[in-house]
Amino acid sequence: MISPEMYLSSLHLNQTYWACADGSADEAVQLLFTPTGTLQLGALELVGRDQIEKFFMERTRQNQSSGRITRHFSSGFVPEVTSSERVLVRSVVMVFAGSGSLPLPSDTPSTIADVQDVLVLSATGEWLFESRLIKPIFVGASAAKFAQRT
Repeated sequence: MISPEMYLSSLHLNQTYWACADGSADEAVQLLFTPTGTLQLGALELVGRDQIEKFFMERTRQNQSSGRITRHFSSGFVPEVTSSERVLVRSVVMVFAGSGSLPLPSDTPSTIADVQDVLVLSATGEWLFESRLIKPIFVGASAAKFAQRT
């Protein structure tokens, strides 16, 4: 059984990641991961904070230059405690994406993906991603290129 504190901490980490992905958080996304953490986005695998930081910096640059906007909606959040310092989490994410002036036309989601996380408790008492696997199940024309390949 998961404690309310552990549940809320893991949910907060999940939601902070998506806020970073949407550009609506001030936090450095790479610091949500352990130093050797992995992030797999479809066909793309990033290992370590440096690779994660470079990816998100380039993604932000490209989004700003193209006017691309994303919003990620996470649901089905199911954490499972494996020890006092490790939690497995399964969830689903739905992504809407578009470019241009607001409001953007809304159609079907660009991507719906299964998410599997391994969270670990750091020495400073923070929950961090040891790994985050985002496996696209449905992809549309506006999905990111890495989501369109597996």
